[in-house]
Amino acid sequence: MSDLDLIGALTRLEGSVAALRSRLRERLEVSPGDLTVIQFVARAETADRTVRVKDLAGHLGLTGPAVTGVVDRLERAGHLCRVPNPDDGRSRHIELTPATRQAYAAAMDGTNQHLHDLVASFSDRERARFVRIVDRIVAAIDLGSPGA
Repeated sequence: MSDLDLIGALTRLEGSVAALRSRLRERLEVSPGDLTVIQFVARAETADRTVRVKDLAGHLGLTGPAVTGVVDRLERAGHLCRVPNPDDGRSRHIELTPATRQAYAAAMDGTNQHLHDLVASFSDRERARFVRIVDRIVAAIDLGSPGA
């Protein structure tokens, strides 16, 4: 397999991910940045993890107040809701609204199941190798980013 074959595969992957994000943005009627927030919350919910503003701030590389503004806007738009933290009455968790959860799942149209089935077919060794390869690809892309 040549370098050109590998670059072609990465280009196809990039196109596929871009098409998926476009489909999700159209279905949810959100900006690319808002979609990133919704995807983070959706993935956390799938993994039975809670999301706080602090978690989003770390993921997005933004300040807490900036993230609060994004969450406020997505809450007004009906995509997110804040729910009381049962362990700390002063704080709140961020969740998808039922309507957005349903629209997101519909827009994913089986993609999550196909990916889950694929990953389930990997051995532990293959999974570890895959993660290392992806991390190396991300690092190579980041090194080429302006200002890096």
